[in-house]
Amino acid sequence: MNDDGAPVEFVPPSTRRLCVIRRGHQVVRQWHIPKPVVLVDTREQMPWCLLDNHPNWIGGEKRVALAAGDYSVEGMQDILALERKSMPDAIRSITADRARFIRSCAHLAQFRWKAILIEATYEDMKSPYANIEGLETEAHPNAVVGTLDAIEAKFGIPVLYTSRVRSLAEERAASWLSKHFTYWWLEEHGHGRVLIDEDGL
Repeated sequence: MNDDGAPVEFVPPSTRRLCVIRRGHQVVRQWHIPKPVVLVDTREQMPWCLLDNHPNWIGGEKRVALAAGDYSVEGMQDILALERKSMPDAIRSITADRARFIRSCAHLAQFRWKAILIEATYEDMKSPYANIEGLETEAHPNAVVGTLDAIEAKFGIPVLYTSRVRSLAEERAASWLSKHFTYWWLEEHGHGRVLIDEDGL
């Protein structure tokens, strides 16, 4: 709901392939650039439907036991890991499960590309936690977000605040995985870490 009490409408995700442009031309088909096959950790109890909901970005899904994180990409499982945290899980990780979470962050830090994706906005994380279903904690929001900042600073793990709306968090994950895979594939095949040559992105 927005400030007027009306439901918020979000722009739907793109249905187009990720653009890779050289000299003004899309080269995805010409270079046979594949879509990533996402690896989903077997411990994920309610995994995102990345292939079903984002077939333009994701080429497949497999359930495997990952060494770190909840999501990776086939061929990149030793260099890329995405850790997913719901809002209650993130708060518990900082408080009751703190020691184990910090150990897992130290392991995650060894990956070339990694992130912790929080299924909540920064505004959510800074709001009082008393009314969160299934969570009993006296943790202060400042202590929680401050710890996440410290983890990012110490371990170099980006913390991605997304949304408590599942489809938005899922879209962010699909986009993140797809872009990391495409940059990696381009680099591995001698095309440079560039999506669009005109601006160097």
